[in-house]
Amino acid sequence: MNQVTLTAEQLEMLKADIKAQVIRELTGQDVRSVQERPKPLLDLWRKYRKPLFEKYGVGTYAQVWECIRKLATIRTGHRYVRDLLPSEEAEAAEFARKLLELMGVELEDGDDADRDE
Repeated sequence: MNQVTLTAEQLEMLKADIKAQVIRELTGQDVRSVQERPKPLLDLWRKYRKPLFEKYGVGTYAQVWECIRKLATIRTGHRYVRDLLPSEEAEAAEFARKLLELMGVELEDGDDADRDE
């Protein structure tokens, strides 16, 4: 039998994924508390909101973010952010960050330290 080695963080993500799937199967709905865990896409939005506004202006910056968020969600195989499993949320946020970098949206120097956490 093959052994799989997981870090503590990976183990917690796996537990959260299993719990979310079991709850969804048993109840037919997603029953997760709002503050249960961090929301990587929301954190990314908070970090990049100001640079997006400065680059694209009033009317467009929110539309740009909405498109990036949708692409990141669809890439994980889901239609809505609420359907993402905890491990998929981190993957979607990383993909969204890469899209923002490809578009030339840069964080200010003080915000850059939080990105690698």
